Amino acid sequence: MSDVLVRLCGPHDIPAIIALERACAEAPQWGEAFWRGGFPGETALRAVFVAEAGEQICGYSVASYAVGIAELESVAVSESARRSGLGRALCERVMQWARERGAKSMQLEVRESNAAALSLYRRLGFVEQGKRPKYYKEPVEAAVLMSAKV
Repeated sequence: MSDVLVRLCGPHDIPAIIALERACAEAPQWGEAFWRGGFPGETALRAVFVAEAGEQICGYSVASYAVGIAELESVAVSESARRSGLGRALCERVMQWARERGAKSMQLEVRESNAAALSLYRRLGFVEQGKRPKYYKEPVEAAVLMSAKV
């Protein structure tokens, strides 16, 4: 997608993020209470980025940081914007954020059936570290644990 801006989330972005979360079955369904809980944007230990095309939020990513290790907690991209490089841009932005905080590595977990996400993460340098059987519900399946140097 051309003319996409990846930026820190602001409070005004929360309704669009909630709508995107609901539309993306693959995304963690944290719910409205979580998003309205007061951490949009950036804190010392967590950041939320949005991808904006024109006036529309078409993706978001969430990362956290603690003691040299970052976690990519969530990446969601609207169905119409998938396969456009947007997921990669969101991941690269959270990896940059993690480096700026002094992280040496980033970890994530992903459904083992999510071939598109697994492919993206591998292209970004993530390698499989193991699995958590029966981690996800509806459907029940394993989480693939991955990490990368940032």
